[in-house]
Amino acid sequence: MASAEGLQTLADGSVEADGRATPSSEAATLTQADVAAKRLWAVRQDDVVYAEELCPFGRTLETGVIKHTNLTGGNSAYGGGELLWQDERTLILNGQSGRYGIRSSDEMTAVSVAFRKSGYHVWSMGYDAEADWPLPFVGVRPQWIP
Repeated sequence: MASAEGLQTLADGSVEADGRATPSSEAATLTQADVAAKRLWAVRQDDVVYAEELCPFGRTLETGVIKHTNLTGGNSAYGGGELLWQDERTLILNGQSGRYGIRSSDEMTAVSVAFRKSGYHVWSMGYDAEADWPLPFVGVRPQWIP
């Protein structure tokens, strides 16, 4: 998958400029309608890439959607998941990926903090230690990452 097909590189954000330390309001539990525009993300060796799961390129595939391996060309990645843009500086993320998924609560926290340190306001869906799987968007209230 290339940029002409919808692949984007996550640039550093600018939240440090506004100094907002806490969210203006608590994030609500998301619904299926909220997640229709989700993007897949992957942390590769030199960058973080993402693309709309239901992009036109994905519709040409047998599955009708892209997979995380489309973001990496089938190569390795440090982790992957899904994200939603709440606005241009605020994102909600989870660690759900069949191939590059987040493997622990500590790893989910580290990824969430890394997105925050790269200049974004971040809501994280967290990790279910009992099920040993990252929490989904629907049915769980996201956690604010200060």
